[in-house]
Amino acid sequence: MIIDVKKYVILGVKEDLDRFFDRAQHKGFIEFISPAAKRSVEHPGEIQKLAAALKILRKLPVKNQLDLSLDIPGALQMAERVLELKNEVEKLSEEKRLLEAEVSRVAPFGDFSLDDIDYIEREGKQKVQFFCVKTELSHQINFADEIIYIGTEYDLDYFITFNGKAQQYPGMIEMRIDRPLGELKNHHSFVKESLHELEAELKGFAGHVDYIYEALIEFLNGHHLAIAKKEVSFPLDNSLFAVEAWIPENKAVSLYALLDGMAVHCEEIGYEESERAPTYMENRGVARIGEDLVRIYDIPATTDNDPSRWVFWFFALFFAIIVADGGYGLLYLGLGLFLKIKFPQLKGQAKRFIKMIIVLSTACVIWGVLTSAFFGMKIDPKGYLGRFSAIYYLAEKKAEYHMQLQDDVYQYWVDQYEPLKDAQTGRDFLETAIAPKTIGSGISYKMLNTFVDNILLEFSLLLGILHVSISFFRYLLRHWAGIGWIAFMIGGYLYFPSILHATTLLHILTEIPKNTLAEVGIQLIYGGMATAFFLALLQKRLKGIGEIANLVQIFADVLSYLRLYALGLAGAIMAETFNELGEAVGFAAGAFVILLGHGVNISLGIMAGMIHGLRLNFIEWYHYCFDGGGRLLRPLMRLKPKEH
Repeated sequence: MIIDVKKYVILGVKEDLDRFFDRAQHKGFIEFISPAAKRSVEHPGEIQKLAAALKILRKLPVKNQLDLSLDIPGALQMAERVLELKNEVEKLSEEKRLLEAEVSRVAPFGDFSLDDIDYIEREGKQKVQFFCVKTELSHQINFADEIIYIGTEYDLDYFITFNGKAQQYPGMIEMRIDRPLGELKNHHSFVKESLHELEAELKGFAGHVDYIYEALIEFLNGHHLAIAKKEVSFPLDNSLFAVEAWIPENKAVSLYALLDGMAVHCEEIGYEESERAPTYMENRGVARIGEDLVRIYDIPATTDNDPSRWVFWFFALFFAIIVADGGYGLLYLGLGLFLKIKFPQLKGQAKRFIKMIIVLSTACVIWGVLTSAFFGMKIDPKGYLGRFSAIYYLAEKKAEYHMQLQDDVYQYWVDQYEPLKDAQTGRDFLETAIAPKTIGSGISYKMLNTFVDNILLEFSLLLGILHVSISFFRYLLRHWAGIGWIAFMIGGYLYFPSILHATTLLHILTEIPKNTLAEVGIQLIYGGMATAFFLALLQKRLKGIGEIANLVQIFADVLSYLRLYALGLAGAIMAETFNELGEAVGFAAGAFVILLGHGVNISLGIMAGMIHGLRLNFIEWYHYCFDGGGRLLRPLMRLKPKEH
């Protein structure tokens, strides 16, 4: 839930300043108001060094951490040494790379002495030059007699010349050699050995990650404390200190307990509208997981009702519908239970993430049972499990409805499958309309599959109406027009099937005549729009005229929930297709096709479930019950190093 945050002024004698702030940091629920908080405050050099050293060490192979007593100066010296080593390693690595390139460049000429070259040029009055040319071009050049071929490396030919003075030759590139091959190799060996020693020393610090991390935490705590104290004012000739702070309403008792035993007094004060009060959220259990999800998109404003629980449970439902496979849910559930057992010591967000995996996977399994879908295989409606499928039950009711009326739907299927005339029950009707599968073996229940698709399509729209209606209900006191739009959406569900000549679940389960529902629907549509417009004018005066624009927005938002049906259907078709392809190509290749196909489908399902499951909450649902734009309360608190 979102807890109201109050503004307090805190006054006390200067002698209790340090003790007060030390207590406040340990309790961790007071955000001190400071203009400096609006500016970016650069961290001190010590913190930057420790953080940079940690970043370096965490990329090294993991080592068992040494249990050392914290020594702040020693940890800082260690961090400085890590940074020095990293800098030297980078320099030597670059020098090693350049040396290797130089060795490759001069290697074709072999090992020689530059002193000998100087002697030849000085005594022989000859200029020694080195050249190279691409092999493919050398065949097109007529070389002069003084050009001596040395050899070929890769795609280059190498040459040497002796002339009375320096010469240039068309198509040939002169090479300058400052150090001979032997000297380069010796220096390369020295650099390589030095680099190895430095890297070994650097890796030796990998066992001190926790040690440096603890020092960083201490420096950060000190830095945060110093920042909080900066904006304290000292009235009455520095005998008192005063500071303003944001404090959650439910922490008022804790505040007075914190001040006990000190000459410090606090008083709640009002704040101006221009001041932006922070948002403080307190949640436990699944609501805390929902809060993690809510923070992905935006921070609720202080005027918002906490959407955490709603977002979490609807996200779980949407995710399950999009994945649309109980078999995949079992795999996710196995992964979640494995992580929970493997890492029992996890806390905080990591622990909540594993819990979210377990909840989402359970939702997928339940949805898979209700829709009879496991690893792309439809459960046989004649089987034991098929008789307990909710989707098969609704399809059977739909079949019985059309059999009773013998309407155009009934006639269509009878024309396709003549034996349907003899069906006595809805189940017989469904189980008679069968055909061989186009790929692989087995049969396909054509009518059943069609009815199931229609039911899932309708369910997606119903879920959209329900979800958006809940959004309106949550903020109904702020937006009176919402009651009219809820009626409008219900009316649309009742009326539009008459235009599309469709049969809905309401028709099937209640047996209310279609024309009756259509008449009620058209009245709700027009009555809902009129009510929404009237209430908007009543509440907002002339600004309420803009309410009419919500007509198109609401219609589009509800239709957006069709993505649930479309994504679930796409995943189911892909899973079934991979199964049929695997069956058609044989055992060995088929196993590979099935595993690869389901692996791809699982990955796509997770991405689609996460993206669209959250999107329907953050976009469509947030339209009508979320202000957003808030900022979280940032209390002064003492950071704690991780347990190890």
